[in-house]
Amino acid sequence: MSVEPGTRTSPVPPGLIVREAAVGDNASLIALELQSPVRIGGADEFFDRSPDAFARHRLQGEYRIVLAELDGGVVGVMAGVIHAPVIQGHPHRLVYIHRARVGPAFHHRGVAWSLANDLFAWARERGAEGPYYLIAPQNERSIAFGGRAGRRWPVDVTLLALDVSEARGGRLERVPEKQLREAAALVNATHAGEDFFEPLTAESLAGRLSRDRQHSLDNFYGISDGGRLIAVGGLWDRGATTERIHVERATGATTRSRGAALVDWGWAPGRSETFIELLRCVAAEARALGRSILTICEPSPGALPDSGLPGRRSSVSLFTPTIEPPPAESIRGLYVDLLYL
Repeated sequence: MSVEPGTRTSPVPPGLIVREAAVGDNASLIALELQSPVRIGGADEFFDRSPDAFARHRLQGEYRIVLAELDGGVVGVMAGVIHAPVIQGHPHRLVYIHRARVGPAFHHRGVAWSLANDLFAWARERGAEGPYYLIAPQNERSIAFGGRAGRRWPVDVTLLALDVSEARGGRLERVPEKQLREAAALVNATHAGEDFFEPLTAESLAGRLSRDRQHSLDNFYGISDGGRLIAVGGLWDRGATTERIHVERATGATTRSRGAALVDWGWAPGRSETFIELLRCVAAEARALGRSILTICEPSPGALPDSGLPGRRSSVSLFTPTIEPPPAESIRGLYVDLLYL
């Protein structure tokens, strides 16, 4: 950012209180997001997280949600999660700022920086060296806040949203707990060398699968050959707790959707066709849940074999205010953990 983390650019409203969000704030947080769209180009995007604004965060491990309160009303919220991705071969402990909303009447009044200051201080106490942001290129408001440093990576993150309406199932099995070490090794081998991938262990994968039923052993799938796992992937039913509302400002046309995501995925060397079989089966599971799309991160062009399912790619820009981005030619892939996004 053009200002250092912890610096405000606008006077803070007198009486503003910044504190950690609590369960009793649930209704206020839901209402704030429905009044505070993300503005992307000519569209506004709202997220309805009812009935549980905290649901997705329970999947994330070391997270914090802070809110800004003025005259007894919630006027802003921001959330961050700490993890240790590998960047250019070296682990970095960072805080990803992934949820930031300020009520329309309180823009440019120092609310966002007050929230960020709290999260930055919390993250520093836990050994994080700085924040990072993933922002849609047309989200000018968020870029003005999180992307001012100019430390935008020369390669964008690519997300592939697959239409699951025609997906059909096949052989698929739940991965038993005793094979989590084997599953973690498959995921690690598939994503080795990709920036922002955080390697898994059997223990860390078990932890991810035990925090909430949205992403658990019940929906962590694999395909085996001779008792050996050759492809794995987890289905995160994001749509169970979040509805995306897309509104075209010029026409008012509104689209509502609930999607799912594939997380913690990988395959054995030479078995990419088996992974595609698994991907199509997981897409069918998403369709059975009533979801319209299955999103997966595509680390680099050609990294994902063609699934045969129709899909749409979108780009997200990566900003690392405290880390100088590497040259484009040294980036072998950019991976984002969709449980955090």
